[in-house]
Amino acid sequence: MSNAAEIIDVEPGLQADQRLLDRGWLKIGAGLAVAAQAMVFSLAVNLSEVDNAWAYGVVHGILIFAALGSLYFLGGDLVRSAWEAARARRISIDLLFLVTLAGALSGSLIGTFTKAGSVYYEVVAVLIVVHTAGKMLGARSRVSALRAVDRTREVFEVCAVVGADGLVVERSVRELTGGESVRVAPGAAIAVDGEIVSGRGYVQETSMTGEWQPVSRGPGERVLAGTFSVDGSFEIRADAGERRLDGILSAVERARVAPSRLQAQADRLMAWFLPLVVGVSAGTFAGWWFYAPWERALFNAMAVLLVACPCAMGLATPVAVWGGLARLAKLGLVARTGDFLEALGRVDHVCLDKTGTLSMEAREVKAWRVEPGFVAKEAWLRAAVAAVEEGLAHPVAAALRAEGSASGEAVVRVVERRIVPGAGVVARVSETEGAMMEVAVGELALLGREVGVGAGEDGKRADVLGKNVWVFVDGRIAARVELSERWREGMGEALAGLRALEVEAEVLSGDPEAERALRGLAEVTVRGGMTPQAKQTRVEELVRAGRCVAFFGDGVNDASAMSAAEVSVAMRGGSELARASAMAVFAGEDWRFLPHAIRVARATRKGIRGNLWFASVYNIIGMGLAAGGVLHPVAAALLMVGSSVWVSVRAMRSSGVE
Repeated sequence: MSNAAEIIDVEPGLQADQRLLDRGWLKIGAGLAVAAQAMVFSLAVNLSEVDNAWAYGVVHGILIFAALGSLYFLGGDLVRSAWEAARARRISIDLLFLVTLAGALSGSLIGTFTKAGSVYYEVVAVLIVVHTAGKMLGARSRVSALRAVDRTREVFEVCAVVGADGLVVERSVRELTGGESVRVAPGAAIAVDGEIVSGRGYVQETSMTGEWQPVSRGPGERVLAGTFSVDGSFEIRADAGERRLDGILSAVERARVAPSRLQAQADRLMAWFLPLVVGVSAGTFAGWWFYAPWERALFNAMAVLLVACPCAMGLATPVAVWGGLARLAKLGLVARTGDFLEALGRVDHVCLDKTGTLSMEAREVKAWRVEPGFVAKEAWLRAAVAAVEEGLAHPVAAALRAEGSASGEAVVRVVERRIVPGAGVVARVSETEGAMMEVAVGELALLGREVGVGAGEDGKRADVLGKNVWVFVDGRIAARVELSERWREGMGEALAGLRALEVEAEVLSGDPEAERALRGLAEVTVRGGMTPQAKQTRVEELVRAGRCVAFFGDGVNDASAMSAAEVSVAMRGGSELARASAMAVFAGEDWRFLPHAIRVARATRKGIRGNLWFASVYNIIGMGLAAGGVLHPVAAALLMVGSSVWVSVRAMRSSGVE
């Protein structure tokens, strides 16, 4: 059933990243040690003559071994990447790295065997280490994200299939063709999309539909892979074809392996920079050929290649991007690509959904409406409800238990308890005088089936008042518990922080009572009663006005507005469509993250652009000096290393990496 083709499509890239990481930082450390020693030997050779033939052979042999050894152990990915780019007739940073390496190695070999001029074997070792370190930073993030996708897929990979003989056999969902009967136990994962044939119970659908609490499902109703049974046993007729869950996971995989916009900008810079470097180097060699020995011409041409080394461009951008993404992840904001970081840095208007976005998945008790005949027993009633709900996973149960704990009543003893899947719970509990009473807590569906409240006056009132949690004692309505939204922390501070950053904010909600609900909680413009189309239209108006809009939502009704915004963020418990449409997911609960995230993105974006300009201007000036014979190749090599370190430190600081 799952889309195996999509998994296979990303596997080669994942395997390549894993191969790179498998070498580990130990080899990077060894490479750095080799490069440092090579620099010492190379400087000694270039700054002083070695008269002894045996010593000359040993020193140069060590340098050649260091260069070739570094290429052998760390250069495979660079060569493959450059070769693939060349075959595709595409200019990339990897090609410029390879050109510089080839020039440094060939020039050094000529210098060694002619015993004339300088050698630059250490440049080969340094470049390979720098390139590999930059690649590993990106590979680590991609592998982490894709492995997380794999772990999610594994949870919903196996299902229990009921055979024609009634035997239950575990099978992979990929083997199903549609129409099979799949059994799901209470608390188990639902691994197929399909229709319930038998069974009833609550299903936790938050991850797929955005429902804040489990939904009662029964025969004839549909369920989705990626959800969980809370309390019921089901038999489900599996659909044929791809599951919705597979589409979401495949979208995450495709987004994660795609290059970031900032990295693409660096590659576009290479499209003109590499031909410029090769042209200047060739022109330098040709020009000096007429006025000086060929060795001088070669060395000056080599100096051009060395000073034009793309270490700064190739390392600074991924360091800053992935460093910035790491900082955002610490704030609870998990981005899918580096494009999100760049776009977030340009945001000047934020639109927020209310339900499920500003509010949390869990609910809290707003009020207890106790019937007159039970007012004297309210404390006992609360304690009894808490005891009945003890140990249940339903999110409403947590709110009711908290209320019971605060009642101050002695612990109520539960003698017998029955879970009614998809409806509620019925139990026999001890009354204050020691008598036993039947207490039921649940929905309207519980009334007729379990406690016998039907067409009487209580039943009519229940039908009218509907959407609350009801408490029944010995077949009579004892209380109605009103639940309210539980707001995420830090809304006021977050909005104040946005104003300080000159970012405007507004709430776009489908709830007609949104303005009343938010009154006194946050100073923000609230537009309630908005349809999905109205939300999208509002975002499009802002975009046409030149604003860079970020939309935060969680539901299917937010998807069209999210697609119209330049930056889109889904909440952790958002619906399938919202999460699949978003550039990032917010996994936290405190809104004070938002101004901090925008500051990180702005600083990173500014740092990357500054580094690219610095590297370009630095390299062009250095190339001019080298072409004029002013810059010795040894000095060029040292400047290359210095510029790489400087730009990398700036990149780490700009993204907040210490």
